[in-house]
Amino acid sequence: MALTTTYASGAVSATSKTIGVNAYTSPALASSVGPKIIGRFATGEYVLITSAIGTALDVVRGYNGSTAVAHSAREGFQYGLTSDGSWPAANAPVQVIAPVTKTNAQEVTLTGSTGTDAAIVTAPPGAILNCSGASGAGVNLPVPTVGMSYVVKNSSSGTMKIYCVGGSLNGTTGTTAVSMTTTGATGDLFWCATAGAWLGAPTSV
Repeated sequence: MALTTTYASGAVSATSKTIGVNAYTSPALASSVGPKIIGRFATGEYVLITSAIGTALDVVRGYNGSTAVAHSAREGFQYGLTSDGSWPAANAPVQVIAPVTKTNAQEVTLTGSTGTDAAIVTAPPGAILNCSGASGAGVNLPVPTVGMSYVVKNSSSGTMKIYCVGGSLNGTTGTTAVSMTTTGATGDLFWCATAGAWLGAPTSV
């Protein structure tokens, strides 16, 4: 089965045992001893979903060896069964013949005209985001913690908009877009040295 993508409908504290999401439909379980239902925030925390009333999910925080941290409204959230084969790869070396690192990636279809209706990022940080869609549409990066980074590539039909609702971009509120054209510097490395603040380092990719 494929994972379902939604986003946090409000801010989530590091200790909250109930989280709100924009939409939720419980995956079908084959039996009570079968796979569990889990969720993952874009910034990496896993949760075990124990029950749901509408879009309010009762969860066990910091599941699967992750750490319970606070999350901002509109942070991407994916959920599904533990047996689903489409969970993002962990950012760890994979031994094949020589040590290699597998990088996560996400194909993003740009949407909206503001940060609140822009496309949601679900790939864990350190990922490459290949963005396509109509000129003027955008993507909303999650509010970062120190050390996070994304490579953003503009493969759209024109200028794309990058937001970070709840954080900042290049020293400006994240509800004000950073524009990236399809000519000249068509890609950017976004990285975080100060919590909540993305900095861009334009490159040609």
